[in-house]
Amino acid sequence: MDQQILMRNFLLFLMIAAACLGCDPLAGPVSGRISFSADTISFDTVFSGMGSATLELRVSNPENDPLLIERIWLGGGTASPFRLNIDGEAVTEASDVVIARDDSIFIFIEVTIDPTGGDLPVAVTDSVNFLSGNFGGRVILEAWGQDIRIVDEDILSDAIWAEGKPYLINGSLFIDTVATLTLDPGTRVYMHYGSSVTVAGSLRANGTPDKRIIFATDRLEEEYADIPGRWKGLKFLGCSRGNVLSHAGIRNAEIAVEVDGRPGSVPDITLNSTMLMHNSVASLVARNAEIFAVNSLFAHSGFSTVSLAEGGSYEFVHCTINNRWEYSHRSEPALHITPGEGVMPAVSVFNSVISGNLTDELQIETSQAMAAQWFRADSSFIKVDTLTASWFSSLLFRDVLTTPDPRFIDEYAWDFRPDTLSPLLDCAGRSKASLYQYDIRNMPRPYYAGPDMGAYERQAGEKRKEKEE
Repeated sequence: MDQQILMRNFLLFLMIAAACLGCDPLAGPVSGRISFSADTISFDTVFSGMGSATLELRVSNPENDPLLIERIWLGGGTASPFRLNIDGEAVTEASDVVIARDDSIFIFIEVTIDPTGGDLPVAVTDSVNFLSGNFGGRVILEAWGQDIRIVDEDILSDAIWAEGKPYLINGSLFIDTVATLTLDPGTRVYMHYGSSVTVAGSLRANGTPDKRIIFATDRLEEEYADIPGRWKGLKFLGCSRGNVLSHAGIRNAEIAVEVDGRPGSVPDITLNSTMLMHNSVASLVARNAEIFAVNSLFAHSGFSTVSLAEGGSYEFVHCTINNRWEYSHRSEPALHITPGEGVMPAVSVFNSVISGNLTDELQIETSQAMAAQWFRADSSFIKVDTLTASWFSSLLFRDVLTTPDPRFIDEYAWDFRPDTLSPLLDCAGRSKASLYQYDIRNMPRPYYAGPDMGAYERQAGEKRKEKEE
């Protein structure tokens, strides 16, 4: 009887073990084909000596049985600039990795590139290799490394930054009252998260049409190109004088350019063919300042794209001020003008565009009588409901369109060139246009019967960018 009980228990154990083995999705793995989410993992430009973003490779089992991968290894081994994380472990090689049927694993990849001492980017490559019995596979790894100049000291005397290796600002940069920082054509300045530039002296960014100057986030991946709020921005103090931003781009900030004047202290800045875009608060904020902007673009901001307050004088000629914000509800107009705690700013708008997806993209916080003294617009497109705007009077607008839509080529892709049916075509004033015969891209103005409103002059045959490629 005891032997029968033992035998029955033993058979029961074998049945349970067999059942459990049958339920194990990793049991009995075999060699087979391996599937990959990509045949090449490419990193955007990586600053030398600094780590990259982490990219992922998905390795899948297309077979009907559990798949055994005997070996996964990094081609360059420990000497490779690339690093792997396989199944939660930082390794250069892994053995006997099993993937269940219709399942996959992730390999996470990073890269650090040593400085080369050169100005130009250098390419580095390697591969992740796989072996499963008679089956194998390889995924190419590639990246571009760029040497940089890290800025960790304030500008206390005149300095010149040049084209070549980009400059990286990790924290806060201060330009002293007696100093002028000059940026030569083609200079690139990358800003680490939360960094800022404060100008008490002068900043002169002297870009050219073919060698623009940029201030942007140090995240160079394509998906970060239009991400706002990565750094604080450029702030010009009341004592700052003689500032120039010519053929420049400032993006990915909280406030791209803030000009902070006070009574008796009026800073000035000239913007020529400059783009201020993708900023979480505003592209331009000014208090009691003197600003002249021509052929410039202000777009994609969380609140007002341009905000002017507490006195000062401002002139916009052939500019495009547009706002469309996809991250949250936006209640502030593209251009906001207010006396704040001071006096009304004096604002002139010529041959320009003020538009967006709100009903009113211009707000002036004052009475009709005061607005007529301090604001004027000529030969421009301004999206506003003149019947409901309490500040509006006919004295403010001369040859100004308020409808219909300005019809840009692709506003959602930040392409503000007018299309073939745009009301902006040939409608700008000729006297101002004659002073600025080239647009923001250095294209001739006028091209057809007359100059176009805004920063862009339409050229023959222009299409959406994706159709041009």
